[in-house]
Amino acid sequence: MSAAFAERPAPVRRVRTAPVSARVSKSASTRVSKSGRNAPDELRRDRSHLRVVAPISKSKFSLATKVILSITSLLAVVVVFQTVIAEQQLRLDKVSTDVRLARQHYDELRQQRAELRAPDYLREQAMMLGMSQGVSSKFAAIPADVVASVLASTGSMDKKISQPPVGDELFPQTLTSVTP
Repeated sequence: MSAAFAERPAPVRRVRTAPVSARVSKSASTRVSKSGRNAPDELRRDRSHLRVVAPISKSKFSLATKVILSITSLLAVVVVFQTVIAEQQLRLDKVSTDVRLARQHYDELRQQRAELRAPDYLREQAMMLGMSQGVSSKFAAIPADVVASVLASTGSMDKKISQPPVGDELFPQTLTSVTP
């Protein structure tokens, strides 16, 4: 391996030469710069009119490309926004349909309930079951000792249960509307 290094030639250093027009003869006075190289005074005087200018940065995209890209991005955002709005509208329509169907069902149930509670329907059903309307009513008097024994056995009962309404309190409506 050391033989390979021995065969390799030494690196060549190139020396910069001044342009032909700027070369000065050896008789001209020279001075040593900070880097240790000789720089002729004439060269310094010729370069004195030059200035360091900020480099021109070339944009990767042209103005037209940027405008087209921004318009495309804006349109994509609008399309996404419109899609979200359309999805929400479909959901709202579905919920509205469900509410409308639920109201219709509720109205049907109310109608059925009203029909089932109608007096004519109840009278028909009672007759089909063999029931008939009472012709007369008869009230029995309860002796006081039975009432006292019941009150003693029930203790502190609710007044609605222990003392039920009698007579007109039981039926606040008049019985004239009922026909036998």
